[in-house]
Formats: sequence, C-alpha cells, structure tokens
Amino acid sequence: MVWQQHATRAAFFAAGFAVAAWAPLVPFAKGRLAIDEATLGCLLLCLGAGSIVAMVTSGSIVSRFGCRRVLNVSMVAAAAMLSVLGSVDELYLTGVVLAIFGGAIGTMDVAMNIHAVFVERRSNRRMMSGFHALYSAGGVAGAASSAAALSAGITPSTTAGVAAAALVIAPAFFGRRFISDKADAHGSLLVLPRGSVLLLGSMCLMMLLVEGAMLDWSALLLTGSKQMSAAQAGIGYAVFAGTMTAMRLTGDWTAARLGARRVVRFGSALGAAGVALAVYAPDSHLTIAGFALMGIGVANVVPILYSAAGATKAMSSEHAIAATATLGYAGTLTGPAAVGFIAQGIGLTAAFELLAVLLMLVCLFSSIVPKHEPS
Repeated sequence: MVWQQHATRAAFFAAGFAVAAWAPLVPFAKGRLAIDEATLGCLLLCLGAGSIVAMVTSGSIVSRFGCRRVLNVSMVAAAAMLSVLGSVDELYLTGVVLAIFGGAIGTMDVAMNIHAVFVERRSNRRMMSGFHALYSAGGVAGAASSAAALSAGITPSTTAGVAAAALVIAPAFFGRRFISDKADAHGSLLVLPRGSVLLLGSMCLMMLLVEGAMLDWSALLLTGSKQMSAAQAGIGYAVFAGTMTAMRLTGDWTAARLGARRVVRFGSALGAAGVALAVYAPDSHLTIAGFALMGIGVANVVPILYSAAGATKAMSSEHAIAATATLGYAGTLTGPAAVGFIAQGIGLTAAFELLAVLLMLVCLFSSIVPKHEPS
C-alpha cells in the first residue's frame, strides 16, 4: 500500500506540474499566432471546455476501465499535448490541442481523486490534504521550471518538450502501482449529482470560486484601495498560496485530531475572517495578513470535501468524485469573471465581501461532512 500512496502523490504532483507548465507559454503562443487578447481569451476557453466535458464523464470511465489505465493514458495524453503546445502555429489547431489537453487534465483530476479515496480507505487514515499539497507543489515546480527555461533563452518548443518529458516520469515509474479497481459499470456516461453529493459539490464550487478570485483579483485589491505598488502587489497571492500549501502538509494530522467537520467549519469561518481583515484593514500590511489568514483557513476544506464525497452513499465513489470535481472546476472557471462583473457594478471591495459570504455559507453547511476519518 505504501507504493500506492507514493503513486497517488506522483499523480497529484504531475497534474499540478502540467497545468502550471503551460502558463508561462501562453504569451509565446499569443505572439506566434498573432492574435489579440479577446481571441486569446476565446482560445483559452477551449482548455476549460475540454476539462469540463471530460470531468462530467470521467467517473463512468474510471468505473469501467479502472484508475490505473485512466491515469496512465491521461498523463501520457497531457504530456503529448503539452509538447505540441510549444510550437503549434495554427489558430484552430491550437484550439483543438488545448481542448484535448484540458480533457486530459480534467480526466486526470477526477481519476487521481478517486484513486486517493481508494488509498485512504485501504490505508485507514486521512491522506487527502497531503495529496493536494503535492498538487500545489507540482504547480510551483511547473511554473518555475518553464519560466526559468524561457528566461534563459530556451525556445518555447524545447521548454514544452522538456516539461512533457518530465511529466511522463510519473506513469513511467509509478504506472504499475496505481490501483486498477473497476466496477464494470454499464450505465450512462453522464451521471448528474444528487443528494449529499450535490451539496458537497456546491460547497466545493464556492471554495474554488474564492481561490480563483484570489489568483486574479488579490493584486488589484492591493493596488486599488490599499495603494500598494503594482510591482509588490503579487505578494498578496503568494502569501495566500504559500500558507495554503503549508497548511495542507499538516491537514491530515489536523483533521484526524480535530475531526473533518470541525476543520471545514472553523477553516471556512477563519477564511471569512481573513477576507474581512483584508477588506477593512487600514493598510496593505494588514491586508496581506488577512490573505495569510485566508490561506490557513481554506487550505484543507476542499480536500475534506473530496473525501466526504467519496464516502457518501448517495452515489458511487467514482460518480461522486466526478460530480464534485466538475462543480469545483466550474467555480475555478467562473470565479474570476464573476468577481469582475460584481466589481464593475458595486466595486471590488463589495465583491470581496461576497467572497466572505460564500465562505460563511460553507461554514453553515459543514454539518454534512462526516465527523470521523474514513475507514
């Protein structure tokens, strides 16, 4: 079982690495295709659309073919598409490649969380927060390595190729260690969330909407109402992401001792308090402290929601995880845009206040989360 645990960690790291390695390549793709920002935005929607479509059907696919096969195929597919993204120079072909890349990432996301639930059950202890910490670590490694290579003058095509080669290390070394459980399901590929899964997925949507909004809008809050220079404003999200990653490394230990429900309840409330501090603080330093408080609070909520969805009796684990992941990813996609529309209408400060409301809603609904660790 130890090898299955390591394989799960490798899958989470690889998923975070793949997504983040693409980000520094975006400006080069824009220049190579000679497109404007609006066209680039539409192009990037292909990645999101591919992910959503794949996530909706991935639960049934995993139940039919097993985690091992789905994880290995999706990781190799993601690596192949990433290598192409460094050099493709035709607009519509780029859209197709991005859609397949997004589909591979979405499938990997669902399959690795299903696999994580299986590993938790067999290990009889909480491990989900630690797995998600590896996803964050993979994101840092992917973005940093691609950015460093491009800054050193290495071409985008070579950078993408090296990143793709690094990505296939996971299936090469751990491919046989993944659990191959499958349910031999023969129902519809599309299964809608129901019962407790619908509520857990909605809570996941709210949490990831907050995280997505922090990525795109925290710097603007600092440069706007807090009057911090643009060159320094990025520290806000860095502090949020850093504290969140650090807390996930101890999240399983915390949930085992305090109980999963308390971590969700107090964590979401602490996150809301962090938003309030960030919004109402008189200076930028206290605002950054609020961001740190948010990171500490929200860090382990989403991993626990995934574990709770996998343990529910309302649906099979495969379909429950797929539904939760799909709703959560919808929050990641829509969060930044929603904050933008709200900020345009009533101001960015009010938009952040609404993020605190979402976190309090998660706190109010936390009683749906089981108290005890999986068994």
